[in-house]
Amino acid sequence: MSKYILVGVDDSPEAQTALHWAVEAAAERDLPVRVVRAYLDEASRWPAVGAEGYLPPPMPLDRFEHQLDAAVRYARDRLGYERGSGWLANTDPSDALLTEAEHAEMVVLGTRSRNKASAAFLGSVATAVAAKAPCPVVVVRGERRDGPVVVGTDGSPDSEGALSFAFDQADRADHPLEVVYCWQPQADHHASIESTHQLLKDWLAESLQGYRDKFPRVKVRASVLEGRASAQLIAWSDTASLVVVGSRGRGGVAGLLMGSVSQSLLHHAASPVAIVRRAKES
Repeated sequence: MSKYILVGVDDSPEAQTALHWAVEAAAERDLPVRVVRAYLDEASRWPAVGAEGYLPPPMPLDRFEHQLDAAVRYARDRLGYERGSGWLANTDPSDALLTEAEHAEMVVLGTRSRNKASAAFLGSVATAVAAKAPCPVVVVRGERRDGPVVVGTDGSPDSEGALSFAFDQADRADHPLEVVYCWQPQADHHASIESTHQLLKDWLAESLQGYRDKFPRVKVRASVLEGRASAQLIAWSDTASLVVVGSRGRGGVAGLLMGSVSQSLLHHAASPVAIVRRAKES
């Protein structure tokens, strides 16, 4: 089966933003779009039926079908009729998306504004999909802008996938790339902060040379910054078109599906966030 860009939709404006992002990504990659509109029909699962039991009202299937049809039509209008398809899934949204993600090049999701309701939504769908999908997951936040692609790296194998994805995205979108390495000096640091900072800059420049050779059109700037990676990358997201990170990074524990940096970005970034799991992990 050929690859596609997978996008989840519902009745929110944020889902429409995600759909537009997914269609643009599909156009850049010459791929079709697969749309999933998932819902849970509680009535079909409810055990308390009868005179004294409560039966949930029937689901508005016509409305769900209309939302799916409109999203598929949007993709077809911009990519061609054969480049848009959809699935109306009577199951948990994260389960539906993970099922379809097996053949996806990328999964795209929308999320609401940075508030408590958003955290609940992320906990049920976006976090689960980002933690388990076998491909990069982009959670679209904020307004679409033409800023740089920003990628966080820490030298771990997990961040190699993030670097590859970020270089590729910057190349396709013709955006500059900002590569950010964050570190925190310790109180008992033996070498001087200045010398350590220079060593890290030299190492970072050397580690990026292979990517520069592969993507010669991409304008790259590498920065070594002091401070917590999550705080620095959230600050960068104010002007970025996309922030890219690995799913765990250095210090990841087996079984821990999402690291603190990726979790923080999903909940607080002002730009779309791409979570990239390394191939072996996927």
